[in-house]
Amino acid sequence: MNNSLVIFDIDGTLTDTNAVDDECYCRAVADVLGLNSSEIDWADAPHVTDSGIADWLWKRHRDRPPTMDEVSHLRRRFMALLEDQAATAPERFAAIKGANEVVDRLVAAAWTVALATGGWYMSAAMKLRLIGLSPGTVAMASADDSHSREEIVQLAQRRAETRASGQFQPVVSVGDAPWDVRTACKLGMPFVGVGSGPKAERLRVAGAAVVVADLTYEPLLQALTQARVPVPDATDLQG
Repeated sequence: MNNSLVIFDIDGTLTDTNAVDDECYCRAVADVLGLNSSEIDWADAPHVTDSGIADWLWKRHRDRPPTMDEVSHLRRRFMALLEDQAATAPERFAAIKGANEVVDRLVAAAWTVALATGGWYMSAAMKLRLIGLSPGTVAMASADDSHSREEIVQLAQRRAETRASGQFQPVVSVGDAPWDVRTACKLGMPFVGVGSGPKAERLRVAGAAVVVADLTYEPLLQALTQARVPVPDATDLQG
């Protein structure tokens, strides 16, 4: 087996979909809860995942968690909005530079690849297919599995280990947001941030020591070998 494992986030890391995802999710929640989009704000949600945010918003606006039927309704509405955007504005579902080939090239270099997303599986799978990646070819965990990003990343690792019938060393997390940095820090997992300009600076302030602008293969491979467990700064940005 390949002894090294890399666990990729999806939105903002493999797919340039943060904006369309947030927009469609906000609208879907507003539609299902019968609110205006301006009333939907999850900045204080403890778990920044599709399932965790839904749970937090229902408790805030309905004083209870959502029912299974309500979550199902929300997922369907969210997917319908994403599919409409994919049909009318496909440019909003572009790949991060290098993402289309990164899985195959890393596997060829003796890395195993897994995916851990704070999104629901159906939306994540759609975005992956739109950039030419098949979600079924690697181990994956999503917000269907847990509200918690830490648990999602751990589950992706366990599923990869089950597939490989063994354990990995090292295990490196790759993500684009400060909460990805904090997750890696809590898990004691080496981390590589993906972003440039202000986004890269937010990752560094959150504690990421190694940041790449995109997923261009050679710089990414070097970054994976240099990855370190994040050390949060006292001025860690919340986001």
